[in-house]
Amino acid sequence: MKNIESNRVLFYFKEISKIPRCSRNEKEVSDYLRDFAKANNLEVIQDEKLNIIIKKNGTKGYENSPTVVLQGHMDMVCEKSSDSNHDFSKDPIELTIEDGFLKANNTTLGADNGIAIAMALAILESDTISHPPLEVLITVTEETDMSGAKNLSEDVLDGELFINLDSEGEGVLTAGSAGGVTIYATYPIEEIELDGTGYLIKFDGLQGGHSGMEIDKNRGNMLKVINEFLIALKEKTNYHVNSFVSGTLSNAIPRYGELVLSLEDDSEDILKLVKEQIIKNTVGLDGILTIEIDKTEISKAWSPKTLDDISKMIQELPTGVNSFVNGSNLVESSNNLALIKEKGGEIYLEISIRSSNIEKQDELVNECIEILKRNNFQYKLDGAYPTWEYKQESKLRDLAKSVYNKMYNKDLEIVVLHAGLECGVISSKYPNMDIISIGPNISGAHTPKEALDIASSERVYEYLIELLSEIK
Repeated sequence: MKNIESNRVLFYFKEISKIPRCSRNEKEVSDYLRDFAKANNLEVIQDEKLNIIIKKNGTKGYENSPTVVLQGHMDMVCEKSSDSNHDFSKDPIELTIEDGFLKANNTTLGADNGIAIAMALAILESDTISHPPLEVLITVTEETDMSGAKNLSEDVLDGELFINLDSEGEGVLTAGSAGGVTIYATYPIEEIELDGTGYLIKFDGLQGGHSGMEIDKNRGNMLKVINEFLIALKEKTNYHVNSFVSGTLSNAIPRYGELVLSLEDDSEDILKLVKEQIIKNTVGLDGILTIEIDKTEISKAWSPKTLDDISKMIQELPTGVNSFVNGSNLVESSNNLALIKEKGGEIYLEISIRSSNIEKQDELVNECIEILKRNNFQYKLDGAYPTWEYKQESKLRDLAKSVYNKMYNKDLEIVVLHAGLECGVISSKYPNMDIISIGPNISGAHTPKEALDIASSERVYEYLIELLSEIK
């Protein structure tokens, strides 16, 4: 591959980018993958969850080689900039190439994990690539609850070796990942009547990012920042809050949000003073905080008790890194206070907890639950996914290291990620499967700044082809 712009990997990435595929809206892309397999005379299974399994025989000389599973997920995180009019339910992703990077127009790109699909389809259609028997598994809803992988039949795969293509760093092999759980919390809103001028306050400019991969990178949590604004404002005047919205997904760090409130001392100058104070306090965080203040009409607001409980809960709830592995710089456990919004007359929260240590995870869950209960929130736990434990012995990992060293004359870095990969779910269903995860350089995943390094994608694809050719 001399130029990824003209190869089949980029072709298929462009094709799937035309198909809306937010989590739980995968029917169209699943059907596309099914039809691709049929058009190429390949065996295909589309299960009840819309997971796709495509099987292809080994090429000449590889007929009796161990079967390899290539795996990725078809859904993407659907995030856009606050000024974007993109409709993820129907609009294709608008792709651009800039300085060697594939990007999107003010939306997430979907390289997480569209690049896995594109690589797999390019291999499946090829009649020149040497490879062992293949099973390509493309799952649904990875970005939300991994229900696609969780509901995968335990006898649908025959493969002995499993290569996940959902990692985001060239030259890095992932050999383990954190498990996690999401806490969903609600609070019944008590309201009071108001009549007068209010203020719409828009907060933007923080970088956000993946709540696992970027949780240790000093990314400000906008939900926390907005609450700090409220605390600072309370020191200067009384006010009533009508609306507090921030965050979009449990696996994305909140990067923008909005408040609607009214002041008892109706002075916009007070708001401007607090604005300057909070912007100054966030200097040093990734991104540059912006706060816009506009007047609006307001007719109702939360009761003082509702506001007090919610603000205290946000202030007390931990967010960010909770612990590191044995004093290293590897994140062991973390918490992402992911979103707040009104839903059916209630305040609705999502809190994402990750850990590679089940005891630490339980401690963090219990701490969050105590804070929620103390501030009169109801809660439930859901979306749990298992840890993918690092195995001391792995023939596939050893081969991957050897092939990489031979190709690039340097060592492949082996890591355990603080992010949930479907490998944990797969390993729980197929405990004897030898599993690794690789992928090209992707930056800004789960944000509108997501970018795919085109040259890196080319190299990783070449490496994957070489690795497959060595499995005999």
